[in-house]
Amino acid sequence: MLLLARSNLPPPDPALALLPRCKTLREVEQLHARLITSGFLRHPSLAAGVVVRLSSSPHPASHVLARRIFFSFPIPTDPFLWNALIKSSSHGRDPNQAVLIFALMLAAGIPADEFSFSLALKACSRASLLREGFQMHSFICKTELSSNLYLQNSLIGFYSRCGLYELARQVFDRIQHRDSVSWNSMIDGYVKSGRMGAAKELFDQMRDGDKNLVTWNSMLGGFAFEGNGIGIDMARQLFDEMPERDLVSWNMMIDGYAKCGRMGDAEDLFEHMLDRDVISWANMIFGYMEAGSVALARKLFDEMPERDVITWNIMMSGYVKNGDSIEALNLFSMMRLQGSVTPDSATLASVLSAISELGRTHDGIAVHEYIERNCLPLDGKLGVALIDMYSKRGRLEDALEVFEISGRSVDHWNAMICGLAVHGCGELALKLFWEMERRLVVPDDITFIGVLNACSHSGLVDEGLMCFEMMKRDYNLEPKVQHYGCMVDVLGRAGQLEEAMKLIKNMPIEPNDVVWRSLLSACRNHRNIDMGQKVVKNIIDWGSCNTSSYVLLSNLYASIRMWGDVSKVRMMMREKDLRKVPGCSWIELDGVIHEFIVGDNSHLEGKEIYSLLERLCKSKLYSSHVS
Repeated sequence: MLLLARSNLPPPDPALALLPRCKTLREVEQLHARLITSGFLRHPSLAAGVVVRLSSSPHPASHVLARRIFFSFPIPTDPFLWNALIKSSSHGRDPNQAVLIFALMLAAGIPADEFSFSLALKACSRASLLREGFQMHSFICKTELSSNLYLQNSLIGFYSRCGLYELARQVFDRIQHRDSVSWNSMIDGYVKSGRMGAAKELFDQMRDGDKNLVTWNSMLGGFAFEGNGIGIDMARQLFDEMPERDLVSWNMMIDGYAKCGRMGDAEDLFEHMLDRDVISWANMIFGYMEAGSVALARKLFDEMPERDVITWNIMMSGYVKNGDSIEALNLFSMMRLQGSVTPDSATLASVLSAISELGRTHDGIAVHEYIERNCLPLDGKLGVALIDMYSKRGRLEDALEVFEISGRSVDHWNAMICGLAVHGCGELALKLFWEMERRLVVPDDITFIGVLNACSHSGLVDEGLMCFEMMKRDYNLEPKVQHYGCMVDVLGRAGQLEEAMKLIKNMPIEPNDVVWRSLLSACRNHRNIDMGQKVVKNIIDWGSCNTSSYVLLSNLYASIRMWGDVSKVRMMMREKDLRKVPGCSWIELDGVIHEFIVGDNSHLEGKEIYSLLERLCKSKLYSSHVS
């Protein structure tokens, strides 16, 4: 306080203590206003401290405010302040800002130190600014920092993160006195690129004294996550040789075994763990869910001493994937009642998937309202799940509204295009596809499945053929069997059966039963008995003639009143013990799901429903007779 009095500086503003609690842009701006009105920011030396505090804040708005204050005073000469600003920008949403500030620093004649270069290189790798990274490397070589080990390691990291592993290796090979960071950076680069042979070669060259826990875990993770038996066996060999292990080592091995389906080995390791953390439990639960052992996963989940949001998410998404959406929603209700864990975007995405499967539109709207109240972003899986939920329920206007305010990744475009396609809005789906192209969003194979389905359901044959050609010509995407199936459906629905058959015969991959049944369905719709019989023969020869194939053939015969052949097909089904699963549909009314099965009269209002249907049919017949 004495120093402050002598220099005529005000005491530190107590409002600065609130900075770590600021969660929104408005709160940061309110703090800024307080610092201005208190006169605190009129003193450059105190403002410098504010810049450092703001730069280290986790909120992105604080970084913007730090830059605003920093550039409102004469250019600082202290590299520490510049580095604080470069660091906050390099870790933020727009790493380009870090490179720009670094360039301004050099232009102002402020000498850059090793930390300045290292932070700027990290920003270059995050923003994929290869040219600027090359320039920095060249600049470093011309200064006294050219042999600085810290910077050499930063260059290895930059080139590795950019996928330029040969250049990273050149930097590595030129280092005369390497430390463990040099070795670990190079090994980690090889591991992340899947080049485990090169990583193992470097690992074997290291002296045992230089290998630390980071080195061992990097190699262990690389082999464990290869997803095959050889990789996991190599990982186990390293695991057994490790001079020391931490939780990361154990968890990587358990996760690796679980992903390979070797749950027995995973269980053995899990039982031998002295200290289990939440990740250990989560890995085991995930493995059981992936193996379809839902009961074992739930048993482990119930035994957990403490659960985090990730574990809840694994359980809920596992229930959805295993076809038990009701239990997923029950678990969500249990999570909300306990109140110890707050649902995140991944939680709500799983919940929306469950709601979509069950058709509970009111619950979906309630989740949407929760998302809006908590200002959760829609630029990830959550936005996609919301679009998908509304699309499946036929609420396309709501789906489009979500789409308009979402992050618009390729997954968002795909969800919207596929949703429109299912409901026969082919022209609007195509319009979205052209808009997607105009905005330079690169489509993937799912995009083209949606577009081709849209063309199929709307009779847009020429457009379908054009989009099918675009896949290979413009986007270098090799059509999969699903795309061929869509194209057969496009041609078949339009009555171009010969063209559809020609497409199947010229497929570079083996057509599956779905492709053949798509053509068989078209033969039934257009009553082409000759081609229908040929298609059935192909299905039988292919060895995938199931119930739906026989039913389609039976319906084809019935459509042209060949009742004798219908009886033969039905006889063949009985001989092969093939039974048609009864058709089922459901509708939500006032929050209640009503299920209807073909031939089932168990509904409480069944008599009234059938009576109304009979009246509607009679009314339709009368109207057609009068017209």
